[in-house]
Formats: sequence, C-alpha cells, structure tokens
Amino acid sequence: MDIVLEHSNTCFLGSADDSKVLLNTAEILLARDHAELLAEVKTLQRRRVRIVSIRRQRALRIGPTRLKHVLQDHGLEVCTIGFAGGFTGTVGRSYRQAVDDTRRALDYAAELNARAVVVVPGAKGLHTYSHAEATIRHGLEDCLDDALRLRVDMLLPLNSVLGNGRDVFQPRDQTMLDWVEAFDCHRIKSLMVLRGISPWERLPDCWRRCLTSGGALRISGRTRQTLGRHAIVSELLSQLDNAAVPVS
Repeated sequence: MDIVLEHSNTCFLGSADDSKVLLNTAEILLARDHAELLAEVKTLQRRRVRIVSIRRQRALRIGPTRLKHVLQDHGLEVCTIGFAGGFTGTVGRSYRQAVDDTRRALDYAAELNARAVVVVPGAKGLHTYSHAEATIRHGLEDCLDDALRLRVDMLLPLNSVLGNGRDVFQPRDQTMLDWVEAFDCHRIKSLMVLRGISPWERLPDCWRRCLTSGGALRISGRTRQTLGRHAIVSELLSQLDNAAVPVS
C-alpha cells in the first residue's frame, strides 16, 4: 500500500476557503496476467478503491496497452509505477541500460497519468563513494528533462525497496532524506518503505518529512497484514497532528 498527501481546496466543515491536506492510499496491483487483473479490479471496485500502484515488471507481463484499458474501464487512477533505475550497476543493469529503462518508465507513467516512478539509484557497490554519487546524479540528470516534460515525479527510496540493500544509496555525513532534498527539484522526491509492527517508532520524524514534502510511504505487505489498513491510516493521521484527513 502506498500513501501520499494531496492538497485540496474542497470545502470541509462549512469552510469554503479552507485548504485541506488529504491522505490518499493506493493498493498495489498483484495480478500476474489478464484474467487475474480483471478479477482483482472487480474486487477493488467492491472495496471502493480508486487508486493503485503498479509493479512495472508485472505490468509488462500483462501488456501495457491491455492494462491501461482495464484500469480506464474500471475508473482506477495510478499513483506510482516501479521500479526503474539502478545507475551504479548493483541491480544488474549498466549505466546506459538504467537511464534508458528509467526514461521508458517515465513515458509509461505519463501514458497512464501516474503520479510517479520509483527510481532505485543503486548501492555504492565496488565504486568509490564519490564515483557512485556522481554516477547517480548524472543518471538522474539524464532523466530529469523527461520527468519535467512529462510531469512525472521520480521517487528515490530512503531505504531498500527490493529488500536486499543493492538498490539504495547511503550518503555520507547526511541522511538519505537530506541527500534527496538537496537536489532541490520538485520532480525528485522520496519514498520510504515502512516495515515492522511499529515502524514509525524507529523512524522519528523522517517519515513525516518524507510525506509532507511530497514523497510517498510504502507499507510493506507484512506490516499491512499485521496491523491492517485501518490501524495504519489511523496511526499516521494521529501522528500527523490531524493535518490530514483520509480519502475514502
């Protein structure tokens, strides 16, 4: 489940000028083929889910055009698409392959009117620190014109998305969130995966900053299974000091 904040000028509680921050949740599509996709979207409709996130590798297996038509026919919007990137080579792609793959992912996201693409930078690996950082910066810069032109965000993970540590970069002398924000670009934002029974207790204010700066939170399947969607949303709302209201 992915969680993002949206600003809305819709009237709440009788106040016509009040701008509210809305907490949106997106279910991650699990379908592996067209038949599973049709069954899943019908279930999501019954649950009144209107936003989904997509694992791009599964989307490619189903067929991008077919997937697009099914989502449109069922009124589903797309939050994030992932993953792309791996500029340092630690996820099995060369630098050029990672750049080309990220640009294709941005095009696909724009075609689906998606909010963002998850772009894993790749770990330092056998590179020196300075070379790894420069490689990642160059990779993002090579894709940035596409992100700006297509109006699609690139979400950089603050911790491992794949769960093996080869996808995430660890900067020196600053937090990963500080490093992401130092790009100072409105199309480069952060994604944090929350794991465990009480993940926010181990991540004091970092997840709040990630969310309120336009990034996204991804709730791991195990955390979702343990706590349940309602408990997670309620906890996030309480810790955001009532700055957000849930979108049904």
